[in-house]
Amino acid sequence: MPNSDNEHHGSGGTPWMVTRREVMVSLAGLSIVVLTLILGRVSSSSVVLITPTNETVPFPDVEASFGRKIPTSGMLGLLYAANPSHACVTVQAYSANQTVLPAFLLIERGDCDFVTKVQLAQDAGYSAAIVYNNEMSFDLVTMSGNGYGIEIPAVFVSKEAGDILSQYVGDLNARLYILPALENTAWSVMAVSFISLLAVSAVLSTFFFVRRQRLRRDNSQLLSHDSPALTKGDLKAFPVSVFNRKDNMNLETCAICLEEYVDGEKLRVLPCNHEFHVSCIDQWLTTRRPFCPICKRDSRNKDAKPIPSESTPLLTAPRHADPSNTSSSTSASANDSAGEIC
Repeated sequence: MPNSDNEHHGSGGTPWMVTRREVMVSLAGLSIVVLTLILGRVSSSSVVLITPTNETVPFPDVEASFGRKIPTSGMLGLLYAANPSHACVTVQAYSANQTVLPAFLLIERGDCDFVTKVQLAQDAGYSAAIVYNNEMSFDLVTMSGNGYGIEIPAVFVSKEAGDILSQYVGDLNARLYILPALENTAWSVMAVSFISLLAVSAVLSTFFFVRRQRLRRDNSQLLSHDSPALTKGDLKAFPVSVFNRKDNMNLETCAICLEEYVDGEKLRVLPCNHEFHVSCIDQWLTTRRPFCPICKRDSRNKDAKPIPSESTPLLTAPRHADPSNTSSSTSASANDSAGEIC
């Protein structure tokens, strides 16, 4: 009996079953991963910092409900810090003499509303505003308010992200990307729906495939324990009788085809003394198993007795009386009676 570690091998040990199942599992896993990434992109955008050593550090963010949306291609620029850090009053204006890249202003949350902070960043000449939380929390908020007149995009990041970004403020060798969230367009909805269906189908197909292979393996193991069928030459060892209703009052129908016996039909007698139509029992023994259909006794061994099991029938074949034994018993009984009389 193979253990659970070998259940992926078929009855012949063919390796294709392993390969196919691994492909199905990999497809399901890949679909789920892609679905997770797409759903993640739908829920939030991201800020990506490229350090002077070309190290990429991404940070999740949430776009503000006001202001211009982040372009589809994203935004690339340099990072500057607000002075004062809360940007609730006029901040230092940006000078574009040092670089041609857009400037992003890093602002700390607090002391005034978000609209005021972003409006002052825009007035100072910055292309985008990045507001970071002033307390440790992994929950990102959506900056909202009446942003009429604001034409630059703004995003909100965590305090941890703000602390790391502060280390690269004014570094001309550091670059900052602001990437947009995937909009809920018809294409994105269709893509998410298709990948969701693909993931569910892959998982279900994997389960059904594994179950089918397990059932096939169990069936092959059961069949391997059965005895082989008989050949036509083996059938000649079993006697054939001609049915006569007067001599066989107890026989009525064939247990295989369930048809009544007719006088003159040939019946094959198995070692267990059960009789069947010749055509019926020959087909049974040569195409199925070499056991009697009624008592399950192995027909290849004339002296074999069936091993008791749950399938052992309650009724056994009637034993035909031996004439010689009957005569001997009668004679013995007569002699005993005569001795008692004397």
